Amino acid sequence: MAHIDRAFVGMALVWLMLGMLFGLYIGLTHSDQYVPMHMTMLLPGFVMLSVYGALYRLWPKMKDAGLAKVQFWLATIGSLGQVVGAYQSVQSGGSDMMIVTSAWVLALLGGLLMGWLFLTKSEESAWHAPSHKHA
Repeated sequence: MAHIDRAFVGMALVWLMLGMLFGLYIGLTHSDQYVPMHMTMLLPGFVMLSVYGALYRLWPKMKDAGLAKVQFWLATIGSLGQVVGAYQSVQSGGSDMMIVTSAWVLALLGGLLMGWLFLTKSEESAWHAPSHKHA
C-alpha cells in the first residue's frame, strides 16, 4: 500500500477533529460521563494512528509488505471499536464490555503486526542478514 502513511495520518486527523469537537460538546454541556469516549478518540484514534503513519513514513520498506494493509485495517477498526465500546460502557455502566474487549484485541493484533513489520521490513533492522562488502 504505497500511501499507507498518509492513510494512517488522514484517519488520525479525522479522530483528532472528532475528539476535539466532542471535547467541546462535553465542556459546553458538562456531560462528564463521556470523557472516557473523548479520551479514546484522542489516544487510540489520533495518537496511535499518527504514530503508525509516522513509522511507515520513516521506514518506507514496511509499506511494501502485504501485511501493511492488514495492519492498517486492524488498527483502524480497532480504534473505531474502542470508541464504540467506550460509548457502550458509559451507557451500560461498564457492565457490557464485549465490544471494547474485541476492539482491544484487534488493536493489540495491529500493534503486534506493526512490531513484526518493523522487525522484519525496516531498512535498519538488526534482524536482516548482514550485508557482505566487496573489497
